[in-house]
Amino acid sequence: MNFTYVLPEIIFGCGSLERITEILKNSGLKKPLVVTSHGMVKREGYLNLIGIIGSSGLSLAVFNRVEPEPSIDTVIDCLNFAKEDNCDLVIGIGGGSVLDVAKKVGMDLKKMKLMIPTTAGTGSEVTHESVLKVNGKKKAFVDKELTPDVALVDPELTMTMPPRLTAVSGIDALAHAIECYDCKKDNILVKTLAFEAYTLLKDNLGKAVSNDREARINMSLGSMMAGMAFGNSGTALCHALSYPLSNEGIPHGEAVALTLPYALEFNDFDEDVIKEIRRVISEVGLTSGFKFQGDAQQMAETVAEDTRHLSNNPREVTLNDIVGIFNKMKKDF
Repeated sequence: MNFTYVLPEIIFGCGSLERITEILKNSGLKKPLVVTSHGMVKREGYLNLIGIIGSSGLSLAVFNRVEPEPSIDTVIDCLNFAKEDNCDLVIGIGGGSVLDVAKKVGMDLKKMKLMIPTTAGTGSEVTHESVLKVNGKKKAFVDKELTPDVALVDPELTMTMPPRLTAVSGIDALAHAIECYDCKKDNILVKTLAFEAYTLLKDNLGKAVSNDREARINMSLGSMMAGMAFGNSGTALCHALSYPLSNEGIPHGEAVALTLPYALEFNDFDEDVIKEIRRVISEVGLTSGFKFQGDAQQMAETVAEDTRHLSNNPREVTLNDIVGIFNKMKKDF
């Protein structure tokens, strides 16, 4: 048995945002760049972060133009912004889109990277992957240098997530856990983390959508553990199937919710697990009202090009298989 595991330093727990002061002091760095989205700048977690940095006596720069499903052009804009301000530390605070941009910027600048998730879903704070749109299509950049130096996961920052975002993010995390459990690149650590993450996520997502505090804490933990798992093994067919939907504007978590049961059925996954997945998805209402409008053949051709995900799938997938899956989805929706 041989494998390599890549992880950042992890700080987890309610109130752990306060440890930013300690991290900044120990780093000896002078000019943080805070990367976030426009919507984050009025939220309590972001304002607390800015206050903590300010109380440390450091000046900072803020790039708040990260969009959902971000483009490589946003990374370039952020890089230029950081260079103009001579930033020596990259702090990402937000959802997966923000963290993916912040990690790529930090890697390209060769600077320390500190990631602070405000959603419980992507696990991006602990992975060495960044998903960005290039020429309008999603592309995954995978590099050990993308690994954050520190992942600071404070569940308090997720407490104000609206129900829809909680559901979308949570299903994404659930897909990470279940897909990597049985992929070709799995190992004993991946399986152990993925199983525990799956249990936490399926048992707590519905309650978290209803704003149960303990459930939200468990979702943050489950999401992080799923990221620790899939970040070291990758995902498979479900994520490949989801990309054409995301390219058409469907949020990633919703696209994953739509495709996950079909991918699991194709892979002959345990029927009881598939039933449980469908129950959870139905409970949070993510697929209600969806109308499949894409061209199955064209979408399948896009998926067939995604050899990174398909080669990691436990079962071989042909173009005709993918067309069949999309046609089944079209019939069901």
